[in-house]
Amino acid sequence: MEKNVYLFKIFFKKIKYIINIYILLFIIIDFFSKILIIKNIKLYEYFYINNYINFIYIRNYGVFFGFLKKNTIVIYFLIIISILILFYIKFLLKDKNIQLSYNLIISGILSNLVNRMYYGFVIDFIDIHIFNYRCPVFNFADILIFIGFILILKNNMFFLY
Repeated sequence: MEKNVYLFKIFFKKIKYIINIYILLFIIIDFFSKILIIKNIKLYEYFYINNYINFIYIRNYGVFFGFLKKNTIVIYFLIIISILILFYIKFLLKDKNIQLSYNLIISGILSNLVNRMYYGFVIDFIDIHIFNYRCPVFNFADILIFIGFILILKNNMFFLY
């Protein structure tokens, strides 16, 4: 029995290690996607992909579609508090699926934080437009945050019924 508990603890530690590697991997992918944009597209220049998606290099000095762009100290405060709360919640949770959701959100927030600290702004570049609807420009980190949020909602909806 003790051997099984010991093996379980080792397995659990390795899973936590792998999950943290995913966070780092997502941050690296986001960082390099933004480097590719900076190196290949001029500020506000469009790169046509197809009728529904383009790349455009935009500098976002705010958060969430430019909100709070004049309040740098408030932005950093909110980001750091958000990350601390998310890490705290993540480590309280036992369900790996829900932890994945939080890992995606944490990865996205940290990616944009690294970007903001390095450049003083966040690089957004994905421009989606369908018919007459145009989505605000976003980046890979924003996709991670969005998917994580949707997964949390999905998991919580299950408990409502």
